[in-house]
Amino acid sequence: MALDTTEARTRGVFPDGETRYQALFENSLDGLMLTAPDGSILDANPAACRIMGRTREEILQAGRQGLMDATDTRLSVLIAERQRTGRAHGELTAKRKDGTRFPVEVSSVVFTSPDGELRTCMIIRDITERKAAEAERERLIKELQEALGRVKTLSGLLPICASCRRIRDQQGTWHNLEVYIRNHTEADFSHGICPGCHRNLYPESSGA
Repeated sequence: MALDTTEARTRGVFPDGETRYQALFENSLDGLMLTAPDGSILDANPAACRIMGRTREEILQAGRQGLMDATDTRLSVLIAERQRTGRAHGELTAKRKDGTRFPVEVSSVVFTSPDGELRTCMIIRDITERKAAEAERERLIKELQEALGRVKTLSGLLPICASCRRIRDQQGTWHNLEVYIRNHTEADFSHGICPGCHRNLYPESSGA
Protein backbone atom coordinates (compact mmCIF):
# COMPACT_ATOMS: atom_id res chain seq x y z
CA MET A 1 0.00 0.00 0.00
CA ALA A 2 1.50 3.32 -1.08
CA LEU A 3 2.10 5.99 1.54
CA ASP A 4 0.58 9.44 1.09
CA THR A 5 2.90 12.46 1.04
CA THR A 6 2.49 13.37 4.72
CA GLU A 7 2.94 9.82 5.98
CA ALA A 8 5.92 9.28 3.71
CA ARG A 9 7.68 12.37 5.04
CA THR A 10 6.91 11.33 8.62
CA ARG A 11 8.52 7.94 8.08
CA GLY A 12 11.52 9.47 6.39
CA VAL A 13 10.88 7.96 2.96
CA PHE A 14 11.88 11.16 1.14
CA PRO A 15 15.58 12.07 0.98
CA ASP A 16 16.65 14.67 3.54
CA GLY A 17 16.99 17.43 0.96
CA GLU A 18 13.45 16.97 -0.35
CA THR A 19 12.09 16.71 3.18
CA ARG A 20 13.66 20.04 4.10
CA TYR A 21 12.33 21.63 0.92
CA GLN A 22 8.82 20.35 1.59
CA ALA A 23 8.94 21.58 5.20
CA LEU A 24 10.02 25.06 4.14
CA PHE A 25 7.42 25.13 1.38
CA GLU A 26 4.53 24.16 3.61
CA ASN A 27 5.48 26.23 6.68
CA SER A 28 6.59 29.47 5.06
CA LEU A 29 4.65 32.57 6.15
CA ASP A 30 5.05 33.94 2.62
CA GLY A 31 3.02 32.64 -0.28
CA LEU A 32 5.14 30.36 -2.46
CA MET A 33 4.16 29.15 -5.91
CA LEU A 34 5.96 26.99 -8.44
CA THR A 35 4.99 28.31 -11.86
CA ALA A 36 5.93 28.23 -15.53
CA PRO A 37 6.93 31.29 -17.61
CA ASP A 38 3.65 31.06 -19.55
CA GLY A 39 1.67 31.86 -16.40
CA SER A 40 0.50 28.38 -15.46
CA ILE A 41 0.82 27.43 -11.78
CA LEU A 42 2.14 24.01 -10.83
CA ASP A 43 2.04 24.16 -7.04
CA ALA A 44 1.08 26.54 -4.22
CA ASN A 45 1.80 26.36 -0.49
CA PRO A 46 -0.76 26.87 2.31
CA ALA A 47 0.29 30.51 2.81
CA ALA A 48 -0.44 31.26 -0.85
CA CYS A 49 -3.86 29.68 -0.46
CA ARG A 50 -4.54 31.83 2.61
CA ILE A 51 -3.38 35.02 0.92
CA MET A 52 -5.38 34.37 -2.24
CA GLY A 53 -8.45 33.07 -0.44
CA ARG A 54 -8.45 29.93 -2.64
CA THR A 55 -7.68 26.25 -2.35
CA ARG A 56 -4.54 24.85 -3.98
CA GLU A 57 -6.64 23.32 -6.76
CA GLU A 58 -8.38 26.67 -7.40
CA ILE A 59 -5.03 28.45 -7.62
CA LEU A 60 -3.67 25.91 -10.10
CA GLN A 61 -6.81 26.23 -12.18
CA ALA A 62 -6.85 30.04 -12.13
CA GLY A 63 -3.25 30.52 -13.23
CA ARG A 64 -1.59 33.92 -13.35
CA GLN A 65 -4.44 35.40 -15.35
CA GLY A 66 -6.95 34.51 -12.68
CA LEU A 67 -4.82 35.60 -9.72
CA MET A 68 -3.41 38.93 -10.91
CA ASP A 69 -5.24 42.04 -12.07
CA ALA A 70 -4.38 42.34 -15.78
CA THR A 71 -5.40 46.01 -15.77
CA ASP A 72 -2.48 46.80 -13.47
CA THR A 73 0.15 48.10 -15.91
CA ARG A 74 2.92 47.03 -13.54
CA LEU A 75 2.21 43.38 -14.36
CA SER A 76 3.48 43.57 -17.95
CA VAL A 77 6.50 45.57 -16.79
CA LEU A 78 7.40 42.94 -14.19
CA ILE A 79 6.97 40.08 -16.69
CA ALA A 80 9.18 41.87 -19.22
CA GLU A 81 11.84 42.45 -16.56
CA ARG A 82 11.83 38.75 -15.66
CA GLN A 83 12.12 37.76 -19.31
CA ARG A 84 15.07 40.11 -19.73
CA THR A 85 17.03 39.39 -16.53
CA GLY A 86 15.60 36.10 -15.23
CA ARG A 87 14.22 37.74 -12.10
CA ALA A 88 11.87 40.50 -11.04
CA HIS A 89 10.55 42.18 -7.92
CA GLY A 90 7.71 44.64 -7.48
CA GLU A 91 4.22 45.41 -6.30
CA LEU A 92 1.10 44.17 -8.10
CA THR A 93 -2.64 43.95 -7.59
CA ALA A 94 -3.94 40.45 -6.85
CA LYS A 95 -7.48 39.05 -6.91
CA ARG A 96 -9.10 36.81 -4.35
CA LYS A 97 -11.77 34.25 -5.19
CA ASP A 98 -14.53 36.70 -4.21
CA GLY A 99 -13.14 39.33 -6.60
CA THR A 100 -11.51 41.46 -3.90
CA ARG A 101 -8.44 43.25 -5.17
CA PHE A 102 -5.51 43.86 -2.83
CA PRO A 103 -1.84 44.89 -3.06
CA VAL A 104 0.89 42.26 -3.03
CA GLU A 105 4.66 42.30 -3.16
CA VAL A 106 6.00 39.75 -5.64
CA SER A 107 9.46 38.30 -6.20
CA SER A 108 10.00 35.89 -9.10
CA VAL A 109 13.02 33.99 -10.40
CA VAL A 110 13.36 31.80 -13.50
CA PHE A 111 15.30 28.53 -13.19
CA THR A 112 15.74 25.26 -15.03
CA SER A 113 14.27 22.15 -13.44
CA PRO A 114 16.19 18.82 -13.29
CA ASP A 115 14.27 17.64 -16.36
CA GLY A 116 15.38 20.70 -18.34
CA GLU A 117 12.10 22.65 -18.18
CA LEU A 118 11.99 26.37 -17.44
CA ARG A 119 10.22 27.03 -14.16
CA THR A 120 9.65 30.09 -12.01
CA CYS A 121 9.49 30.42 -8.26
CA MET A 122 7.22 33.17 -6.93
CA ILE A 123 7.13 34.64 -3.43
CA ILE A 124 4.00 36.63 -2.60
CA ARG A 125 3.28 38.85 0.39
CA ASP A 126 0.02 40.57 1.21
CA ILE A 127 0.97 44.22 1.87
CA THR A 128 -2.50 45.57 2.55
CA GLU A 129 -1.64 46.64 6.11
CA ARG A 130 1.66 48.17 5.04
CA LYS A 131 0.02 50.23 2.29
CA ALA A 132 -2.68 51.39 4.72
CA ALA A 133 0.00 52.45 7.22
CA GLU A 134 1.89 54.31 4.48
CA ALA A 135 -1.29 56.11 3.41
CA GLU A 136 -2.05 57.08 7.00
CA ARG A 137 1.49 58.37 7.47
CA GLU A 138 1.24 60.44 4.29
CA ARG A 139 -2.09 61.85 5.48
CA LEU A 140 -0.63 62.85 8.84
CA ILE A 141 2.42 64.43 7.18
CA LYS A 142 0.18 66.43 4.86
CA GLU A 143 -1.99 67.60 7.76
CA LEU A 144 1.11 68.61 9.73
CA GLN A 145 2.56 70.51 6.78
CA GLU A 146 -0.73 72.32 6.26
CA ALA A 147 -0.93 73.15 9.96
CA LEU A 148 2.64 74.45 10.01
CA GLY A 149 1.86 76.56 6.97
CA ARG A 150 -0.95 78.24 8.86
CA VAL A 151 0.97 78.87 12.08
CA LYS A 152 2.31 82.35 12.71
CA THR A 153 4.13 83.18 15.92
CA LEU A 154 5.58 86.22 17.66
CA SER A 155 8.89 85.91 19.47
CA GLY A 156 11.62 88.10 20.85
CA LEU A 157 11.33 91.71 22.05
CA LEU A 158 8.71 93.89 20.36
CA PRO A 159 9.44 97.66 20.43
CA ILE A 160 6.16 99.33 21.46
CA CYS A 161 5.39 103.00 21.95
CA ALA A 162 4.57 103.73 25.60
CA SER A 163 2.12 106.42 24.53
CA CYS A 164 0.17 105.29 21.44
CA ARG A 165 0.92 101.56 21.82
CA ARG A 166 2.13 101.17 18.23
CA ILE A 167 4.68 98.46 17.44
CA ARG A 168 7.82 98.98 15.36
CA ASP A 169 8.75 96.21 12.90
CA GLN A 170 12.25 95.20 11.80
CA GLN A 171 12.13 97.72 8.95
CA GLY A 172 11.46 100.55 11.39
CA THR A 173 7.81 101.04 10.42
CA TRP A 174 5.29 101.62 13.19
CA HIS A 175 2.03 99.65 13.12
CA ASN A 176 -1.21 99.69 14.99
CA LEU A 177 -1.07 97.02 17.71
CA GLU A 178 -4.13 95.18 16.46
CA VAL A 179 -2.94 95.16 12.85
CA TYR A 180 0.51 93.91 13.81
CA ILE A 181 -0.80 91.02 15.92
CA ARG A 182 -3.37 90.09 13.27
CA ASN A 183 -0.65 89.96 10.57
CA HIS A 184 1.82 87.95 12.62
CA THR A 185 -0.39 85.44 14.42
CA GLU A 186 -3.59 83.47 13.92
CA ALA A 187 -5.32 85.72 16.44
CA ASP A 188 -8.00 88.25 15.55
CA PHE A 189 -9.96 90.79 17.57
CA SER A 190 -13.54 91.40 18.61
CA HIS A 191 -14.23 94.72 20.28
CA GLY A 192 -16.07 95.57 23.45
CA ILE A 193 -15.68 97.79 26.53
CA CYS A 194 -14.37 96.52 29.84
CA PRO A 195 -16.24 97.50 33.04
CA GLY A 196 -13.59 100.05 34.11
CA CYS A 197 -13.64 101.88 30.80
CA HIS A 198 -17.42 101.71 30.70
CA ARG A 199 -17.60 103.54 34.05
CA ASN A 200 -15.12 106.18 32.85
CA LEU A 201 -16.84 106.76 29.53
CA TYR A 202 -20.42 106.47 30.67
CA PRO A 203 -20.51 107.48 34.35
CA GLU A 204 -24.18 108.35 34.11
CA SER A 205 -25.12 104.73 33.37
CA SER A 206 -23.01 103.18 36.12
CA GLY A 207 -25.62 103.89 38.81
CA ALA A 208 -25.23 105.59 42.17
